[in-house]
Amino acid sequence: MAGRIPENKIDEIRTAADIVEIISGYVALKKRGRNFMGLCPFHNEKTPSFSVSPDKQIFHCFGCGKGGNVFTFLMEYEKLSFIEAIKSLADRYGIALPRYEKKEDTRTERMLYANSVAAEFFQKNLKNKTYREKIEYYLYQKRGLKPEIVEKFQIGLAIDDWHGLEAYARKKDIKPQELAEAGLAIKSDKTGEYYDRFRMRLMIPIYNLGGKIVGFGGRTLKKGEPAKYMNSPETPIYSKSFILYGMNFSKTAIRDAGSAFLVEGYFDFLSLFQAGIENVVAVSGTAFTPQQAKLLGRFAQKSYLFFDSDSAGRNATLRSVEHFYNAGIDPIIVNPPQGHDPDSFVREHGAAAVHELTENGISYISFRFNKSDTSAMTSREKETVVREVRSLAGKIDDPLKRDIFIASASERLTLPVSSFRSDTKHSKMVEKLPERVRNTNVLESEFLSIFVTRPPLIETAWNDISPDDLSGPGHKALYALMIESYRASGEINPDKLIEAIDDEVEKSGLSFISTLEWGDLDLSGIVKEYKQMILNQKRDRQISGLKEQLAEAEKKADRETAQKLTQEIKYLLEKRP
Repeated sequence: MAGRIPENKIDEIRTAADIVEIISGYVALKKRGRNFMGLCPFHNEKTPSFSVSPDKQIFHCFGCGKGGNVFTFLMEYEKLSFIEAIKSLADRYGIALPRYEKKEDTRTERMLYANSVAAEFFQKNLKNKTYREKIEYYLYQKRGLKPEIVEKFQIGLAIDDWHGLEAYARKKDIKPQELAEAGLAIKSDKTGEYYDRFRMRLMIPIYNLGGKIVGFGGRTLKKGEPAKYMNSPETPIYSKSFILYGMNFSKTAIRDAGSAFLVEGYFDFLSLFQAGIENVVAVSGTAFTPQQAKLLGRFAQKSYLFFDSDSAGRNATLRSVEHFYNAGIDPIIVNPPQGHDPDSFVREHGAAAVHELTENGISYISFRFNKSDTSAMTSREKETVVREVRSLAGKIDDPLKRDIFIASASERLTLPVSSFRSDTKHSKMVEKLPERVRNTNVLESEFLSIFVTRPPLIETAWNDISPDDLSGPGHKALYALMIESYRASGEINPDKLIEAIDDEVEKSGLSFISTLEWGDLDLSGIVKEYKQMILNQKRDRQISGLKEQLAEAEKKADRETAQKLTQEIKYLLEKRP
């Protein structure tokens, strides 16, 4: 599994990496007892059910059943291979790993490498004598950016050269087709040759949540260019609908504030961030998606929609306002004065003025129906308003959020709450439960969790209880794995065991039992009780099976078999304590 990475290096990384620290970079966690809780990043939920154990270095979601250690979290969330997760953590904690031959680099690694080389090339171009004066004027005077912001966000320049990046990349052992795969080059249909996708554009790297460059936004510096902005195309590492620009830089500030400014463009983001408003992200020209809402909802409970009042981005975002409610975010509309966008406003008036605007922010309902006076409406106009609110409310999945939204609309429009309830939606107030990996046998889960808490006690159990005696999902395999681990090493470490498991049900079971706490109880005595209960359950299952066979024998008038089965059932019943 580990490829060429020595086991001792994996152990070193496992020891260095704190799972709470790593997951806190993706999920807002709050301490609850010995563990930390937050909203699950792997499924939509409104109430935190995602648990992280610093003691056992394991995470588990009680809602969807996902679980694992720090490596599996990165693999699941960032879509990394095991090797990539190891390397990511090694880089973070400064742990040297053996060098790999280039042929072992994955496609993902090569695309990330191509993007990092491109960013390096674009940054070097800022000092190109041919363009330096023009680009410095644009960045520092026209846009008002400071050199440290340009450096922090790795802003660069794609020069007016059809093969500039291609030539530079070749020196870094990157082939033209690899540039094309990463969205940095285009293959000509006529000649079959490759040429640079971005030319004479200010280049703004787009990062994933882990801080890796996955794409670019290019702002033209040519007059008359029809496409003012050009983004990288969709690639295996870059999906526009899943990324909010700047989130990797602002997630901590957003989590601390509990709120986020949502702006439209790169320079709106950069100007606010430079002014000290760091709890900000940008949609960067795309319609606001459910995936982006889910991402933002992990860190913020409130979002200030800070757009130019007539921007296409704001209108598109407001048309998708249900995504905010579904993600548990309260959308507040903040309007800059006429003639300003967030970029120009914060540069002219400063951060304090932006915060003043938020104090006058209005809810979506108040904004949408700001000039609506139902007392002066005709019946048809009222019907139109009611239908609009019903339609939007019907898109809000959570019943409580939906009721609050309807109550707000009712108050603003002075119409009864019942007007906005759709009969079809109201009849479905009971939420559909997502498919879940559930531990159906709590008794066995608790039994197994004892050995995670106090491994030596497994020696008192394995002679009386065999793996075959357990019937819960994945429990047989988990118990066998624990016995094997303890016999081999004298330890039962869930952080290590989970790497030996491929089955998702077993992974979920292990992460779940790792969340159970026993405090200072006398577990040696408790083990005896659980052994007896498990044996009783086994006996009950046997009796139930024999009764089914007995019914079948009696149905066939097979007296001999029926008598034999009756005796077996009687024997098992007599053995009950």
